[in-house]
Amino acid sequence: MRTALITAVLMGSSLSAQDVLFLKNGERRAGEISQADGVRLRLQIPLPGAPGAREVFAAVWIPLSDIRSIEFSHSPELEELLRPGRADRLHDLASAWAAHKVWLSLPKSSAGRIGIAYASGLLQSGRLAESALAWQLFQEIEGNAWREDDRMEAKQGRLRAMVACGNAADALGEARELARMTENPAVLIEAKFLLAEADHMALCQLVAENPRWEDDVYVIPEHARLSAQALDQYLFPSLFFGTGSFPAARGLWGALQVYDFNRNQRSALECARDLVAWYPATPFGAQARDYIARLPAEVTRNDPERAARTPQPAAAVEKISKKKKPHEN
Repeated sequence: MRTALITAVLMGSSLSAQDVLFLKNGERRAGEISQADGVRLRLQIPLPGAPGAREVFAAVWIPLSDIRSIEFSHSPELEELLRPGRADRLHDLASAWAAHKVWLSLPKSSAGRIGIAYASGLLQSGRLAESALAWQLFQEIEGNAWREDDRMEAKQGRLRAMVACGNAADALGEARELARMTENPAVLIEAKFLLAEADHMALCQLVAENPRWEDDVYVIPEHARLSAQALDQYLFPSLFFGTGSFPAARGLWGALQVYDFNRNQRSALECARDLVAWYPATPFGAQARDYIARLPAEVTRNDPERAARTPQPAAAVEKISKKKKPHEN
């Protein structure tokens, strides 16, 4: 079963589907891409035959330089492999990337998506060797992918990989420049998250080096500055309507940790309650539930925002909507 899956992913098509090549001379070729070596590809073209007879193919080699774009056949196996949460299947992702990376710069290919999924899985391992390989892959995709979205996502991944490899200074410098220059919300969110983490770490180090910081008039302003910057940048994704649940939840969890570190349990609790209410399916939702369970009863007893987080019954919403406005009397 595993072998069949990998084979289907590598081919990029099922047995009945076809890839369509659009050549620079205006010609159109349909068949199954069975091989590619970086210079040319091998296309298997089905030949007409008697009904019910075994399919017969003619194989032709086509230089990549002659191809304008490829309409790759739909692959349910590939889509399943790229589904969020499947990054644990690194072996299959590595095989898919090895087969598809030749198409990275070719319009309409999925190579960029495959490479990003593979690199992200490597980065999640937390090991230095895998993080270094992820850095290399992200850099390759950033420089060569045909889709701008893939290039931007690879840029974000590269910054994370740089931090994971101990090159945080350069990554943060680039993140600051990105935060200043970019108008892409996804890139800006990732840049600000990296900066938030840096400020959060600096805050922890400041307190470790100055255990009596509350009595030091020179340290108090720096403590306030780092805390405010970390919170502003962690909460930044919440400003974007339509932000994905993961970056918003990740930012709320970061803000919770800053509040908790500063012994502001009530504000941390509100972050935790928002995570449970709005992002329960994320890993941070589960962590927030555990955090609430550990808090003393005198902290959790008060919940001034409960009504705002409680969905209105449909009947109540309809009743409110039917109320007459003053000018309608």
